[in-house]
Amino acid sequence: MADQARDVAQAGQAAAQPVLEMMAEWGRVYLRISDVWLARGVAIGAFYLANRALTMLAVRRAVERRDPDNPDQPADPQVGLEAEVDSLLVPVIFYSQLGYQYFTSILNGPFLKACLQTELEKVGYKEPIDVSVEWWDLPNLPEGGTGPLMGMMKVQGWLLESPEKMSMLSTAAVDSGIPEDVFSVAGVSTVASGKDVEEEEQKVGPSQAKRARLPQEPPAQAELQEGPLKRRRARLLQHKDSPTAQTLLKAFSCLERGAAMVTKGGYQQGEGVEHLLEGIIELEYSAPERVIGILYEQRWLQLEKTQLDYLICSQLKGNPHSTPYLLIQALQLPDGLSRQQAINHVIDVVRQHGETDPMYKHVAYMNWALGYTIWQTTKQPTQALSACASALMYKSDHLPTLYLTAGCSMDVSVPQAIRQFHHYIHTAPTDHQFVPWAHYYLVTLYGQQDPSVHKDRILYHYNMAQQTNRNSLPVFNPIPIELTDLARKVYEHVMAQTGTSDA
Repeated sequence: MADQARDVAQAGQAAAQPVLEMMAEWGRVYLRISDVWLARGVAIGAFYLANRALTMLAVRRAVERRDPDNPDQPADPQVGLEAEVDSLLVPVIFYSQLGYQYFTSILNGPFLKACLQTELEKVGYKEPIDVSVEWWDLPNLPEGGTGPLMGMMKVQGWLLESPEKMSMLSTAAVDSGIPEDVFSVAGVSTVASGKDVEEEEQKVGPSQAKRARLPQEPPAQAELQEGPLKRRRARLLQHKDSPTAQTLLKAFSCLERGAAMVTKGGYQQGEGVEHLLEGIIELEYSAPERVIGILYEQRWLQLEKTQLDYLICSQLKGNPHSTPYLLIQALQLPDGLSRQQAINHVIDVVRQHGETDPMYKHVAYMNWALGYTIWQTTKQPTQALSACASALMYKSDHLPTLYLTAGCSMDVSVPQAIRQFHHYIHTAPTDHQFVPWAHYYLVTLYGQQDPSVHKDRILYHYNMAQQTNRNSLPVFNPIPIELTDLARKVYEHVMAQTGTSDA
């Protein structure tokens, strides 16, 4: 009640605010908010008529962005004053191309829809919504539509700069604690430089977050038990004190338990599917070839694909909104628009179900899988980074998302990619799968800048890449030779320069 009273007061204050000095309109679009189950959004239209100020306050909170350095300037983008009633068609006004870029960034992916859903729930509208745009009114844009990369760099920072916007999903997040420095959620540090992070890593070693990854109850002697993954478990025998190895053992145990339940039931009962998903998620696999390999290859679980497909389809026929079956079906689709839409659909259904859904605790994983699919399908970093931002709202230390964020950032900005690889390395256990990869990537990224200036960092990360690769767990795949060769060439170039200067 106190929160709603505060919202009413804020809505009244917003309505009473004087009109600021007019700025030239750069462009606009109309945002349509409708109900999932109604063709024209009649219910939300009725709610708007009864609660105009609160509804517009919710939309403004989700859409608008204000420049904290220029508080007297209008929001950019800014929500218009009027809305079409029956389907809640809201004008969104841009005063600059950056405002347009910000809006398209939050629109591409689940970010905007999730924010709108959360803000509307705060003011009393709890029905699931759909979001779309129409009637673009924009000036001629450069080829590609989104403008210079410098603008996209600013936009990516804006997506994570506001504690208010980051906390919109706090009531729905599995991990509701939002870091005070929200830039750290995506590895964009506003304080520590790459050198600072390196020095801290050398001084204090693994962080508390790394040590906290130790499972509460690792399976006792799991590597010695019979099962299709016994050889994989045995290879971890000498590493069972490692948090990463214990996570892998837990994943193998889940996979074997799920496979046993599915096969013993004659592919007629689906209780084992959640265990299969738990194992795939713990392994941090999302690529379709990896998921299919785990389920059906001889060196993994050797399940019968035809029978498992029949089980999934029969379960979904009885309950079309069963998210475990929707997810395991979506993960097996090849990379492309259909896979992207299928994963997005699972996320939407889970959000509608809320905390009672068995897949709710894996929303971060699903958004990461969505970002990975977008990246593989389009190679467009902005949309993939938007999905990553959504994943990190639910779990700020989700390691595969941190790594994917860094990888996508390489096509946006070298300094930004460097910061985010540092953040991943600082957060991950030292034996996490992609730590050596991240060190090698940092060598190549520093090599793209002035190698003579970054000589010490190049040498440090090359040595760390080799060291962490030597200590890598035996079940991980080798690093691609293309990456190691590229990093080696940068290293040898720096060493040659060092020898020349010494001479």
